[in-house]
Amino acid sequence: MPLGKILKLLAEAFQKTPTESVNVSLPITENTILPTVAENTEINSPIILEEKVMINTSMLQDELQNFVSGTSEVQGAALVSPDGLALASVLPGGMDDERTAAMSASMLSLGERIGRELARGNVERIVVEGEKGYGVLVGCSGDAVLLVLANASVKQGLLFLEIKRAVARIAPLLG
Repeated sequence: MPLGKILKLLAEAFQKTPTESVNVSLPITENTILPTVAENTEINSPIILEEKVMINTSMLQDELQNFVSGTSEVQGAALVSPDGLALASVLPGGMDDERTAAMSASMLSLGERIGRELARGNVERIVVEGEKGYGVLVGCSGDAVLLVLANASVKQGLLFLEIKRAVARIAPLLG
């Protein structure tokens, strides 16, 4: 994930709701210089309003469940925020949602850094291939990453096509 996006997410997380007026009492002495304002001059302070989108986690959960149960070679899936929080998941028994989410975010961050360092451009997907199958990580929007776990007998082309279709169904639910 680009540093700019991470900084933007952090800024949004720590941003406080602006207040309309602030009363500050400062001591005024003979040497205090006060700004002058002409009569009937209106002072406008900017108010920044951001539209907050609520994510329906039950719809995301349903979509992941349909994806996992409807694709025979897929063993599990998780939708993860770029900062490592699980938004929704359908994982095999014994897998910890929080740990899987954190590892997925780390894997994405490292993969993007490797892509930059090797001058390969934007990373489309990160694939981990093991003796028991695959872990595929793809961007679902700027706000989420999809991790898909598939068994070793899956045909990669079909898997990538199914993942692309799942992303097309999930992305609109993220806002």
